[in-house]
Amino acid sequence: MSRTADCFACRTEFATPVLHESTRWRTVVNRNQDLLGKTFIVLRRHEEEVARLTEGEWSELLAEVRWVTDRVRAAFEPDHFNYAFLMNVDRHVHLHVIPRYVESRTVAGVEFVDADYPSAYRVPPASTETAPPSVIAAVHDAIAGGSAGRG
Repeated sequence: MSRTADCFACRTEFATPVLHESTRWRTVVNRNQDLLGKTFIVLRRHEEEVARLTEGEWSELLAEVRWVTDRVRAAFEPDHFNYAFLMNVDRHVHLHVIPRYVESRTVAGVEFVDADYPSAYRVPPASTETAPPSVIAAVHDAIAGGSAGRG
């Protein structure tokens, strides 16, 4: 499939920082930080079906999942992770990496509470809200730098 002008992932720039890039994938800070350290891993070519990923893409995706999981764990010490290919709004193949927390964390003066843990992650009503720039920057720096502590 070719790139489409209205596809969020086919753009050359994202609204939030790219944390890591490989040949086939980009790992990006999620604009919504309802759960601290949320990221997504997006395929660099346009594709709308996970089942059409190549073996090379699957292999490289595993490396990206391991990279971001390790970095988020070092930065915020989550108690668990959820991984989800939702693709309901943005159909381009991307994997959400969602840290889960027993106790709250504070970053950039904002307290993050995972009130639903250990229940299944529910997309909050405000899921389209963008976190303040100070939070996005702090999340980026903590993950890219590898350590922020529990806060």
